[in-house]
Amino acid sequence: MADDSKKRSRYSSEEMKRYFNDPQYREELLQRSKGFLKKYRYYFLGLALLCFVGFIAYINYVLSGLPSLEELENPRPDLATKVYSIDGEVIGTFFQTKNRSRISYDQIPPHVIAALISTEDKNFYEHWGVTPWRFLRALVKNLISFSLREGASTITQQLSRNLYGLSRQDESAFDKATRKIREFITAVQIEQNFTKKEILEMYLNEIYFGRGAYGISVAAGIFFDKPVEQLTPGESAMLVAILNGPAYFDPIRHPERAVKRWHLVIGQMVKDGRITEEQAERIKSEQLTYSVDADEGPAGIAAHFVEYIRQQMREKAEQYGFNLYKDGISIYTTLDSRMQRYANLCKSSS
Repeated sequence: MADDSKKRSRYSSEEMKRYFNDPQYREELLQRSKGFLKKYRYYFLGLALLCFVGFIAYINYVLSGLPSLEELENPRPDLATKVYSIDGEVIGTFFQTKNRSRISYDQIPPHVIAALISTEDKNFYEHWGVTPWRFLRALVKNLISFSLREGASTITQQLSRNLYGLSRQDESAFDKATRKIREFITAVQIEQNFTKKEILEMYLNEIYFGRGAYGISVAAGIFFDKPVEQLTPGESAMLVAILNGPAYFDPIRHPERAVKRWHLVIGQMVKDGRITEEQAERIKSEQLTYSVDADEGPAGIAAHFVEYIRQQMREKAEQYGFNLYKDGISIYTTLDSRMQRYANLCKSSS
């Protein structure tokens, strides 16, 4: 075995020496390689042309799925219509697919923004919608593992996915890769058209928090039964914690998971210097009380009355040209929620 190794070594060395010292031998090798390329040049040209045409077709396919310039400049998310009692309580909502209520940036407490940025996108104020190095790193990991589980989405990329419906159910690996590219492009366009405050406002009005709540205003009402302006730092951190997996981190169904995630969010805020260790401990000691009124059920306290209102408003919608399920209308009624609850209680006890 050793002799064979020496022979192969000597042969390789001699061949290398001959290549560098014998011009004729070197020319023969070059001609031989040129002959191969010349013989199959049409195949190579055809393959190159096919790849080029495929690349152009794919680029057109990617661009065809992007939102138009008008949609980018004038995003219009669907808003739920709310039905109010005479004492100011929401007794019903009408929405087609998403229960959402819009609020302005100034209504959002600063600790909501701090928790969101620390957890979802700590470089939000520095990047221009995307972080290419994170995107490429995630893409390489996904290609190596033959999956698309590695995330690299900024807040702006998440907004582009949700606001313009770029994500679909039952996506193939090809569809997911294409969607990621579209998110990348759309995120850059969003950053060119809106300020950072406007992006945060749109994001927090658009994102899903679970339990049918789209946007932080609806989420604050569903989970804590209060306006978003009254959220405490602990409640804000919990709502941000839910975002990573609204069903998995539901604090009512899965309190242990939610608390672990909640502590992670608070820890990220400390790590980023947005709160101190002392503030973090005070937040962790906060007692979170969730609003779950199982007695009322999904239909609310006055289901038949709300349905009557819906039928009346549907006729007016046709007459006046508004969309009852998308335009976020506020409907004020004469029903008193306190009296209605008392009536419901008397009925159930009889």
